[in-house]
Amino acid sequence: MQQIVITGATGFTGSHVLEAFQRNLTHEYAIVAACRNDSKLPKSFFGDTLVGDLTDKEYINRVTSTGDIICHTAAWAEMNGNDENSKKYFYYPTIDLIDSAIKNGVKRFIFLSSITSNPIEQNRIHSKRPLDKIWPHYDSIIKIENHLKNICNTEMEVIILRVGFFVGRNYSLGILPILLPRLKTHLVPWIDHGKTSLPLVDGRDIGLAFQLSATASLKNKFNTIDIVGREIPSVKDVFNYLHDTYKYPLPHLSVNFKFAYFFARIMQLIHRVIPGDPLIVPAIVLLLEETKATNEKAEKIVGFNPKIHWKESIDLQLEEMINNQKGKMKMNKIQYV
Repeated sequence: MQQIVITGATGFTGSHVLEAFQRNLTHEYAIVAACRNDSKLPKSFFGDTLVGDLTDKEYINRVTSTGDIICHTAAWAEMNGNDENSKKYFYYPTIDLIDSAIKNGVKRFIFLSSITSNPIEQNRIHSKRPLDKIWPHYDSIIKIENHLKNICNTEMEVIILRVGFFVGRNYSLGILPILLPRLKTHLVPWIDHGKTSLPLVDGRDIGLAFQLSATASLKNKFNTIDIVGREIPSVKDVFNYLHDTYKYPLPHLSVNFKFAYFFARIMQLIHRVIPGDPLIVPAIVLLLEETKATNEKAEKIVGFNPKIHWKESIDLQLEEMINNQKGKMKMNKIQYV
């Protein structure tokens, strides 16, 4: 029986991955939830646990000694953070986890990446500033992806899942909680008239993608796959739906990406001396860059076909936000599980 270890098992992605495995588990696999606090695991979870912190190398060794397959969904991110924290809490622990996985003979490593890696990798973003100055978290993601490419001559199979923007239940962070309070100010403009795509993906589809990636037979040892929703709306489609269904104001004017990055940088600098969150930061602009993502490779390589429409996911997340979220989400709110 192969052991599948899911890091960050109490987080948004990890909880949906656990559910996906529990719905589709066969006798060939056993699930192990790796997390910092097992009291936050779904009550329906029936597998073993590994409790600890991925900044602890001894804990990393336990994780990689246990797992035949690692689903690395643990993350640390803040939208207005700094490079030092991103490296300390996300980049270095993930590199240590990968290297320990190789050392301990892990058969397959599945890394939760982001869809915005596409335009970054292809040098198609509208800013010339170094990536660690735009959003340190994405700089860490790209460096981790590059490390995984560099170790592809080992025995370990690698799948990088470049996942779209999270929506759905169990999620209090992300693009909607950041954008929606700002739309209410009537100060948020369209960027490029809202023409770029906004590749939203429901947590249940993300869980399915991990479950398929862990169990599919692979032709190649190294694979990079986009994971997006059943239908990919534009930014304008999403904002219009929010306006028509939930009465959020629409932007009143449009700016280009270069101006948006410049304005976001100015706001970021001002709020280094003024209390509170800036209206916009470069990380938000980066999220609205065109990704040109599709599920074509995901279907071909692991058989992934998303099930959930983005409108259903938005409805579920907004219902939870209305009931649970008090005030605006902080830019520096940490996602670390």
